[in-house]
Amino acid sequence: MYKLITVTTDFGDQFAAAQLKAIIAVLGFDGEIIENHSVSSFSIAEGAFQINLISKFSPSGTVHLGVIDPGVGSNRRGIIVKTKNFWFVGPDNGLLYPAIENDGIENSWVLSENKISQKVSSTFHGRDVFIKAAVYAAQGKRPENFGCCPVSNNSLKKINFRTGQVLHIDSFGNIKIYWPNEITVGRKLLIKNKKIRLELPIVKTFSDVPQNSPLAIIGSSYTLELAVNLGNAAAFLGINNTDILDIAYKP
Repeated sequence: MYKLITVTTDFGDQFAAAQLKAIIAVLGFDGEIIENHSVSSFSIAEGAFQINLISKFSPSGTVHLGVIDPGVGSNRRGIIVKTKNFWFVGPDNGLLYPAIENDGIENSWVLSENKISQKVSSTFHGRDVFIKAAVYAAQGKRPENFGCCPVSNNSLKKINFRTGQVLHIDSFGNIKIYWPNEITVGRKLLIKNKKIRLELPIVKTFSDVPQNSPLAIIGSSYTLELAVNLGNAAAFLGINNTDILDIAYKP
């Protein structure tokens, strides 16, 4: 059986990531690991967006671990969820919900921290609880066999993206946005918030506008994307990861 675990976190540096890899080795996992530690700090919505997209490109049977967990050590639950094609592990804070809803939830369990680890840090459940549960699932173990309790699927914390919500800003400064409308090349968008009011053309590719000119495009993540040809749209427009933009077609 092909075994794969994807790991999506807001760690940023490699020290915490290295500790996850050490636990994986200790548990004897012999499959593949895909790591993504670039989610903005504490950004549950951005992490949810990335986990959902990564899962769409993953083979059936993949275990997806998410650790964007600003409530670590509180009374928020840790969960493991079986969907039609995958397993998902992480905090019950909405981080996993878009992906599990998209793939079709089958069963859900609450993780019993003390049954998974003899020693659990109050600030690093990713290392002490979640990665262990992910490895066990990838090794074919049932959640009941490592101390998990079934819960109602309806009890899971939900998160919904807001229209105009910035989901991710990549290293080029391109801005990925949740905008659940048909994106028509050739039309123009009116973009505004408290800081900006701008009219952007929707184009097919970056070079359809002059260098250093702003544009809108259907991005590779299948979202509306704001960019600047050979420039940084986030800096140019002054937009941050937490922003909600007012977006409409120009009449």
